[in-house]
Amino acid sequence: MKAPIVKEKILRELAFKGSTSVRELLAQFGVNRPYLYRILRSLESEGAIVLEMGKIRVVDKKSLIYVWGTEKRKIFRVVKGVTYKVRPKKVRDFVVFSGTSALWVLGKVLEPSFGTAYIKKEDFERLRQIGIKREGYPIKFYSYDEDVFYYVKSIRGYMLPPVEQIIADALGEGMYTRVIEELLEDVEWMM
Repeated sequence: MKAPIVKEKILRELAFKGSTSVRELLAQFGVNRPYLYRILRSLESEGAIVLEMGKIRVVDKKSLIYVWGTEKRKIFRVVKGVTYKVRPKKVRDFVVFSGTSALWVLGKVLEPSFGTAYIKKEDFERLRQIGIKREGYPIKFYSYDEDVFYYVKSIRGYMLPPVEQIIADALGEGMYTRVIEELLEDVEWMM
């Protein structure tokens, strides 16, 4: 099975922008038209988007995020991250925390254990040097998608992706709790 990485990038773009066009997505991601329309029609059947005359508008962000979470689960099964025990403060300058580890930064969970973090390939050696000490919390690091670095914002000195990605990653990790529901309600309220 191939990981649906391009599909995830499209889902992220839709979640982040809220509306776009088929032409923009085709140009940005270099996918073929039938593949893109297959994704868009499935999102439309889920009630997440409306597709009219080449324009796409997100109408139910919660549905979109659930679809994204399902895709993340598939990606995490195929793309194996590397788990290191680290103290988040020691790696926060060069990784993006997401999923459970981002929920920890936001004060929603007690510890960042088994969370997701994204790292650029060139920073793996720095991570390995820090992780070799085996001090801290086990966090799974991925380098399959460096595009996540374009969407980050700094919160309390930690780089985090948009809340939609944090939720999708937490769902992909297999986490589903009241915290996720509260964040989803906040996302719906912001629409």
